[in-house]
Amino acid sequence: MDDQTLAATPTLLLDVAERLFAENGIDKVSIREIVRASGQSNLSAAHYHFGSREALVAAVIDRRLRAINILRDKHLDQLEATGSDGSIYALVMTTVGVLGEVVKTTPWGPDYVRLLAQALFSPQLHIREMIDPQNMSSHARFTRMLRRLLPDLPTRVFNDRFAILESETAYSIARWIYANGPVTTTKTRSYNMTLRNTVDFLAGGMAAPMGGE
Repeated sequence: MDDQTLAATPTLLLDVAERLFAENGIDKVSIREIVRASGQSNLSAAHYHFGSREALVAAVIDRRLRAINILRDKHLDQLEATGSDGSIYALVMTTVGVLGEVVKTTPWGPDYVRLLAQALFSPQLHIREMIDPQNMSSHARFTRMLRRLLPDLPTRVFNDRFAILESETAYSIARWIYANGPVTTTKTRSYNMTLRNTVDFLAGGMAAPMGGE
């Protein structure tokens, strides 16, 4: 294998893994199947480049987070510039909207969200520990901005609600994709309605009063 082929192999494996994981499920796709589908003759290629299935899943997510991180920062900058960063609804709309935008505007968005929803749901995967912190900088920024708007929520309550916000954002969009496929011109209205309902629900949930014991 020449140097050029060796350099291209990780990207090819990531592309194929993302598609197969999204279509068939993380637990139903073997490393061997990914290597074969990528056209590699060396069945140990994935282990050579990534080491394990968990590391491969993390690498797929991590590379997409680079683009999402930049996009989220851009939207958060706009919120601060317009003074809208004092609105819980506007902040939640931003984080839901960023994920919603990549689904509509990138070829990888739908597969990425379906994979992300699986990874968030799986108790066996510890993806967050394997993600480059730099690719999560806008996520940390968003968390701080939202926390400042909810100072009266106990830390445990905020963290629990924020975990729901994170997971349900991915689940809601993934459910729509599984049911409808890619976002097309004729499906845009339905997709946008799902995003709006998700924002309404999650923003309301973050700001909801605490119930009894």
